[in-house]
Amino acid sequence: MSRRIVVTALLAAALQGTAYAAAQPRKREPPKAAAAADAVHWFRATEQKLMDAIAKGDKAAWDQVMDPSCVYTTEEGQVLGKRQYLDELRPLPAGLAGDISVQDLTVQPFENVAIVRFLADEWETVFGQRVSTRYRVTDAFRREGSEWKMLASHVSVVTQDPPGQEVSKDQWPGFVGTYRLLPDGWTFTVELRDGLLYGGRDPKKLRQLIPLAPDAFVVSGSLGEWIFVTEKGAVTHILNFRKFEPLVWTRVESSSPK
Repeated sequence: MSRRIVVTALLAAALQGTAYAAAQPRKREPPKAAAAADAVHWFRATEQKLMDAIAKGDKAAWDQVMDPSCVYTTEEGQVLGKRQYLDELRPLPAGLAGDISVQDLTVQPFENVAIVRFLADEWETVFGQRVSTRYRVTDAFRREGSEWKMLASHVSVVTQDPPGQEVSKDQWPGFVGTYRLLPDGWTFTVELRDGLLYGGRDPKKLRQLIPLAPDAFVVSGSLGEWIFVTEKGAVTHILNFRKFEPLVWTRVESSSPK
């Protein structure tokens, strides 16, 4: 084999390798830091604009961002299409005022899709009484050309302990005791310590019962109301409204308050 033939073969192989490499799909480069920062800035500004539009009843702000197929799930579990959501969006009525602040926003990017999560910190005055609520919001966006459109939004209330109410404690010693999910389920212990009621399934880890009324409470750090039911002057059971469904804890033992 002559040297010219060898050189020609090597050159052909090299060209073939170059053509093969050029034909292979290139790996997608990660987004540049500046572009990512710009996206976060846009989403933060957009989400704040949408939150501002709620109190004003500004339909145009939402209409501009929502995709026609967008589905909105409210904190109360309602599932609304775009048209229904816009139809129900109205300014706060007379006597009410409020504001929502977007906090802790994060953006989880995918190809042409972004998942946006943030904390919506709301305050509201209702005929002079101020209430505060926080929500976790998760929004899904799809990029269409140079624009982002919202495909879905889901809102959940962040639970927190309500403020304890000033109520009569006269009945509280009679609440002390052990309650059971009959016939052979868990037990719930109630104790009175230094003028406060505590309860829980583990007697060693009882938590404060925060009073809403003289006989209605929430357990600190958990969902649901606990209502002591009295018949003929004695407590017979507790109704625990756990996520809006009642569990009946029947009294099986009473004990002296500590």
